[in-house]
Amino acid sequence: MSITSFSFALFIAAILLVYYFLSPRAQNYWLLIASYAFCISWAWTFALLLAAITLVNYVVARRLDTTRSTRRRWLGFGIGVNVFTLLVFRYAEFFVAELVALLRAWGITGVTGALEILLPLGLSFYALQAISYLIDVSRGQIQAESNFVDFALYMAYWPKLVAGPIERARTFLPQLKQPRVVDNEQLANSFTLIVVGLVRKIVIADSLASLIPPQTFQAGSRAHGAEAWLWLIVFYFFLYNDFAGYTSLVRGVSGLFGIALAPNFNAPFFARSFSEYWTRWHMTLSNWLRDYIFMPLSRALLRRNPNPRNLLNLSVPPIVTMLVCGVWHGGTANMLLWGGMHGAFLFAERIPAFWRPHIPAHKFPAWRQALAMLSVFGLTLIVLVPFIMDVPTTWSYWQRLVQFGGSFALNARVLILMAPALALDWMQYHYQDELVWLRLPRFAQAGLLAAAILVLFLILQSDSGVPFVYQGF
Repeated sequence: MSITSFSFALFIAAILLVYYFLSPRAQNYWLLIASYAFCISWAWTFALLLAAITLVNYVVARRLDTTRSTRRRWLGFGIGVNVFTLLVFRYAEFFVAELVALLRAWGITGVTGALEILLPLGLSFYALQAISYLIDVSRGQIQAESNFVDFALYMAYWPKLVAGPIERARTFLPQLKQPRVVDNEQLANSFTLIVVGLVRKIVIADSLASLIPPQTFQAGSRAHGAEAWLWLIVFYFFLYNDFAGYTSLVRGVSGLFGIALAPNFNAPFFARSFSEYWTRWHMTLSNWLRDYIFMPLSRALLRRNPNPRNLLNLSVPPIVTMLVCGVWHGGTANMLLWGGMHGAFLFAERIPAFWRPHIPAHKFPAWRQALAMLSVFGLTLIVLVPFIMDVPTTWSYWQRLVQFGGSFALNARVLILMAPALALDWMQYHYQDELVWLRLPRFAQAGLLAAAILVLFLILQSDSGVPFVYQGF
């Protein structure tokens, strides 16, 4: 069930129709039922795995809360189960392909479809949620949840199940304990997020994806020079608006039920450093990596050598953290290259700490801030290449980027689509408000809403939807 489909809209309406007639306690049961129904709509095996992971983490967290002497063992066991499950299924495609080839060599056919169903929906996201929950319980930052329904809903809540945001139990679970009131202001905020999400996904991202020539990022592509740069920029805008549109949409849908989900993007193209970039791009994943990989590793190194300017203290945490990020995204050679390069950029930014104190970017002159934005955008654009291609194709594409020439006819639709994408981000960045459109006069709000609905209607008539990049990731 795609979250931009008409069936998904009917699904939301059906849940809402019952939701507001229930007591707060019954609402949680109803949302849990809806979450598993949504999961089963993809595959019933996904629901079985989700239920098993939920049960294991619930039991382990309860043990962490009651047994101090064996807390380390239980924590190791719980994290191990989540990591093992994630790695097994994350690389299931490789193992399935090898197994199918072996079975075919033995003359056994017709098993591919049965094996492909093992690839679970949203595992990469709810596994990280479970790990953060267990660590927070072991640290005493939160108590283990005693209500199994509430914990199961934390794991399975359907608006965030497909591709996050990666929610923390400390912010999500308290919302399930109190009455949820959805007033006019909440409705306005939620519908604004929904409309912005649909515009980003359907109007901008899907349209940009349709403009990229099919062979552009494949080994046989002849795109070089200006043409190679253009389509790489177009893909960057597509990727960002696709994922940001998804997050905005599901946060708006969740708001209709009175449950707030964390923001995931905050104008990342206006970042003036790589550190700032990762506080603006996929924020819930960045925060998870910071709290559970970067900070513990930094503290461990500082205990060995308290000098914060020590080379190992400066280099190891960012590089290891971003390599872990690469493994989470796939663990292939190109993803490790992507993560390692981002880690190297983060380390390079820390090198000036050897001889001078850190100066916040917002204190730089305007021209220097603009130059920093362009530099960060350009380097993250270059590192995007291994994110979307294997290593040999990456080397080839990098070589084609530095070749002169490259003829292409600049499609006016590219500029028409990228301009509003930048305008959306600039308004949010300038006013530091993701709902800045609600500040406009009512006639302006009505005009923008009417225009958005009209464009969405016209585009949906073509039925050219593209699945979300992180759908089922």
